[in-house]
Amino acid sequence: MIRVGFVIVPGDDWLGGVSYFRNLLSAINELPSREIEAVVFTGSNVSDQQLNGLPKTQLVRSEMINRGSIAWLVRQAIKRIFTRDILLERLLVKNNIGVLSHSGFLGRGASIPAIGWIPDFQHLHLPDFYQHDEIKKRVIQNKDVCRYCDSILLSSYDAQQDLKISSPVCAAKSQVLQFVADIAFETGGSGNLELKQRHGFNDNYLLVPNQFWAHKNHKVIIEALHILRASGREITVLATGNTYDHRHPQYFESIVEHVKTMGVADCFKVLGVVPQRDLMELMLGATALINPSLFEGWSTSVEEAKSLGKRIILSDIPVHREQNPKGAIFFSAHDAHALANAMWEMASRSDPIGDNEMMNEARESLPRRRQKFAKQFQHIVLGVAAA
Repeated sequence: MIRVGFVIVPGDDWLGGVSYFRNLLSAINELPSREIEAVVFTGSNVSDQQLNGLPKTQLVRSEMINRGSIAWLVRQAIKRIFTRDILLERLLVKNNIGVLSHSGFLGRGASIPAIGWIPDFQHLHLPDFYQHDEIKKRVIQNKDVCRYCDSILLSSYDAQQDLKISSPVCAAKSQVLQFVADIAFETGGSGNLELKQRHGFNDNYLLVPNQFWAHKNHKVIIEALHILRASGREITVLATGNTYDHRHPQYFESIVEHVKTMGVADCFKVLGVVPQRDLMELMLGATALINPSLFEGWSTSVEEAKSLGKRIILSDIPVHREQNPKGAIFFSAHDAHALANAMWEMASRSDPIGDNEMMNEARESLPRRRQKFAKQFQHIVLGVAAA
């Protein structure tokens, strides 16, 4: 059994990252006759609540993972001097870790191989969404991952193509691992009922389960609602997710202002961050989901729609086409009129049999899809360990 180490430090600014690891670790745990075992390393100051949702996995806490602590600063200084994360390496060796995955690199000459993970190359496609220093930092980080990791994981073939263009040498040791979302179909119902009472919405709604980050493109939905209302058509849209974008702190305020300007405050309802259980209920109860994003590495909301068998309206970007959810409607990301038509088409559908068939098919195929996901990751780990 090869023990695979993951360094995970949860943060409210990246709920999709926590979701990614929850899906991966649970898939590993459920793999029949598995040959790998996941071990999570995190800071001593990380609470159990922050790790809530991660599957049962051995957990190792260390002060050297607490960003800004004395132990962390000493570790960083040693890393800069020796170009090697010696203290983290010792911790991994102590816990019999055979491969480090999704957690950066240990550096030149490390005794433990590392699988690097580059979620996306958004800075290449949407440079205006970043400060110059942030782009520079991402470029340096990606170069270091390519230089020091034994294998590179990418979440899509679209991202692999970006890597081939930016670094053909690095792309030669890259592999694509498309994650599959785990879903709890059996929910209690109380969360959805409570949310309905608190926010005042009925059973016919569309759902946008995205963070309020600028590239998620919420404004096109607001404009589509304005177009629909002007033509006498009313639709309710619910939006969940963190309302803070660290790159654009004023983004959510601009969304609120745009909702007021467009006169759709009563049909665009922001629920913010909701518990995972409530989110699943909201997805199951929605007429359809929407992801109007300008860019994705591999969209969690699209994968959740696929696992649930829910219909979804998607911006026509390469990754969404690659994810290829059944029953999706695609629209040009900046075309509010096309989105309005797609939203009305979904809201006006009356095909419960077809929807039930999609959901049943998704439920039946999910275990097989998740097992394939876990097997592919195990194959990558075994290959790196053997090399």
